[in-house]
Amino acid sequence: MKNYIVGILTLFENDLKLFKITAENEYEAVKKGMIEFCPNEEAKQYEIDWQNSEDYPEDLEGLFYAYEEVPFNVIEI
Repeated sequence: MKNYIVGILTLFENDLKLFKITAENEYEAVKKGMIEFCPNEEAKQYEIDWQNSEDYPEDLEGLFYAYEEVPFNVIEI
């Protein structure tokens, strides 16, 4: 397991949210970061359900495309 920082820009609040995530790789870190980014339990459950669906992207490039309206980046620390 490695440590990552996932940064997500909130467009409505114009704020950068940073999440320290422990994950196997960048892809898994972004997935966890997106769950943490959710504002409430209902939104978290929706995100978890989407991540467990067949429609969820299978690689990091796909995540950048899927979340194109939610700018994010991930770095290993």
